[in-house]
Amino acid sequence: MTINQAPRSEVRFAHIGIPLHTRPRWAEYPHRPDFLACEFSDRCERLFSLTSLIYDADLFFDLVLLNTGDSPAVLSKVGVWIEEVQQLIYMYGYPKASVIRPAADEYEIVMPAVRKQYKVGLMDHMTPDRVDLRPTCDLADPLYLPPQGVYRYTLHLKSYQRNMPNHAQVRLTAEVSGQEVCSPRLHVFTR
Repeated sequence: MTINQAPRSEVRFAHIGIPLHTRPRWAEYPHRPDFLACEFSDRCERLFSLTSLIYDADLFFDLVLLNTGDSPAVLSKVGVWIEEVQQLIYMYGYPKASVIRPAADEYEIVMPAVRKQYKVGLMDHMTPDRVDLRPTCDLADPLYLPPQGVYRYTLHLKSYQRNMPNHAQVRLTAEVSGQEVCSPRLHVFTR
């Protein structure tokens, strides 16, 4: 006897990158023990950072959502989930930026201010702070994502550096057919 399974949509982040045209430049770096370790309690899978020391920088991500299921899905929101933040005080050099094509659509999220006063010279600034912030952007018109369909967009995190400590663990999010879809954990380092 066979049981018929209901059609399902399975949407995931198929691509996460940095748009080439954005200024100031951000880039993805390999996680290397001699470069920068992930300080967070749950390990980060990828690391993004500024290519030069610039203050008050926005952060842009070039993203592709893929529906790998056999039924359509509806995309209604995009966002970011900030899980942990940390302020560390140090300086070092930066490798070269990566290259990627610009995306077609762009959504903007004004980042929440999660700064706190860190005490320089004490151990307080060494321990990551757990946070659970999920700023999102509603799409004016929900998007239909057919089976095996892809959707590419840019997520613009406005005032990112001004409002965030210099290390943050984030996931990119999308609301698809009423369910939240999350990217792998990303480590974003600003200076």
